[in-house]
Amino acid sequence: MKLFKSLFGKMLIIYVSIIIVSFIILGFIVSNALESYFTDQKEQKLIEQCEKIQRQVTLIQQTGRPDFDKLKFEIDALETYLNSRIWIMDRTGIIYVNSSKENIELYRQVMKEEIDDVFNGYIIKRHGEFNKQLNETVLTIGYPIVSNKSVIMALFMHASMPEVNKTISDIYNITVIVLGFALIIGIVSFFIVSRTLKRKIYKLSDASKRFAKGNFTDIEVHGTDELDQLAESFNQMSKELKKVDKMRKDFISNLSHDLRSPLTSIKGYARALIDGTVDRDNQNKYLNIILEESDRLSKMTNDILDLSKIESGNYELDLSNFSINEMILNQIEKFEVLLKEKEVYVKINLCEDKDIVFADRDKINRVVYNLIDNAVKFVDVNGRLTITTTKIGEFISISIYNSGEIIPKEELDYIWERFVKLDKSRGKNKKGSGLGLAIVKSILDSHNAEIVALSDKTGTQFKFKLKKS
Repeated sequence: MKLFKSLFGKMLIIYVSIIIVSFIILGFIVSNALESYFTDQKEQKLIEQCEKIQRQVTLIQQTGRPDFDKLKFEIDALETYLNSRIWIMDRTGIIYVNSSKENIELYRQVMKEEIDDVFNGYIIKRHGEFNKQLNETVLTIGYPIVSNKSVIMALFMHASMPEVNKTISDIYNITVIVLGFALIIGIVSFFIVSRTLKRKIYKLSDASKRFAKGNFTDIEVHGTDELDQLAESFNQMSKELKKVDKMRKDFISNLSHDLRSPLTSIKGYARALIDGTVDRDNQNKYLNIILEESDRLSKMTNDILDLSKIESGNYELDLSNFSINEMILNQIEKFEVLLKEKEVYVKINLCEDKDIVFADRDKINRVVYNLIDNAVKFVDVNGRLTITTTKIGEFISISIYNSGEIIPKEELDYIWERFVKLDKSRGKNKKGSGLGLAIVKSILDSHNAEIVALSDKTGTQFKFKLKKS
């Protein structure tokens, strides 16, 4: 019972059922077709003989008194040839010629309706038991014998069809035998194929359980069918999960370090102030350090909360019209000191007019700030920073480029993940939690705006478009 509850048990039931039903239908169609063919052939032969008897009877009628004894002799011979019963009767039901020994009175009673039909000029064709009086299945032909344009007698032929019955019986026997062989071969083939499929499915099932436990090992693939392609997809997913898992661990490590450093500073300076080990002249300095570290913690916490709100869809947009050029100029001024320290050459190319976009001002302001902050952080000393706005149809394109170390091509697709920290790939001793670009991507996604990151031998460029007012 357990077998039939499994996937392969259900498939086996369906497979066997299809074979059995197919053979039953095939046997039924073939037997009916052959029966119809033999019946048509027999009908044609009987009607041909009826026509000959019709001509003989007509000839006898024309020559004088009918000689039914002679006709009966000929019909008896025809009965043997056709393996049939032949009767000739008049309208009143009197049988003049009877090739068989059945009870004449019995057939005279049961055939009254058929006799009337024949005397009305119809040719009767019956296949089956003739009025349930003949014990075997026969083909019956009722044929009107016409003389001077009127029906003078009715001719009935009841031909048994042993070849049809035998052929149909043989077909059924052959169908059963072939069905048995087909079932044996089909079931054996099914079990051979199913073992291979089960082995592959079990591999996929084991792999999914390993993945759930964090063990991202690959699956061995030895074929090219759909399950092997699925296994390849599992292996690809395993690689992606490994990367994401590594990013998550790096993020936790970086975030733990970023949280530990300001907390340690705050705790140390606060204890020094409480113990009185700091002289009065340096107290304000240490208090400012505590305030700065607290701001760092607050910003990091707010970034995490904001990103969660944006990704959950609980961060509603407050759309309005504003100048994107003005926003960029306001943000770049905040980095003037850092840019001077690095002696960065700044080039700003802004479209002259119609720079009004329709978006959420505060969120786009954060996007611009994060991208400029990212560019300033990673631009090399004596490097270049270029900001450009361009009108493209119904949109304004914003581009922020900085020279310096590039982002490796294999990491470009992952920079938008919340677990990625660019400091590791673009330089050392850079501060950041790895949330800035994730927030940028989420905000632009909520505006249905696409952002693209490009990195070549000279530096890195971020481009996105906003809809014009």
